[in-house]
Amino acid sequence: MLLCSALALTACSGTETAAPAHNPDSSTLAAATAKARPSNDATTVSAADLCGYLRGRLPALRAIDSDVGRMGNLTVNLYSWYEKQGAVPTGAQIDDQTQKECPDIRAELLKISGMQSFATL
Repeated sequence: MLLCSALALTACSGTETAAPAHNPDSSTLAAATAKARPSNDATTVSAADLCGYLRGRLPALRAIDSDVGRMGNLTVNLYSWYEKQGAVPTGAQIDDQTQKECPDIRAELLKISGMQSFATL
């Protein structure tokens, strides 16, 4: 339900979405579906890459004037970013990586989004 709310909130926030593929055949569709399928293997995305991404998102998140809006924006954009990387970890895995690599960025993101941890995403 949180993800649905986040999607609804960010739909008007200017986040970009990819255009649908033009008439894919069944093999193209199957390959795309397999590639988009989330994985719980966060080890394919380095903590340094994650922290760099989060650091870059901070200015946009600071500009949103509500905790719920920031959380929704962060949820959608972080999920999209991870999907492009080929891995969608759990919130606990994100917490582990950010606690070790960039605790200052993690603390600010959680504070401005009104969250206790990334596990709430």
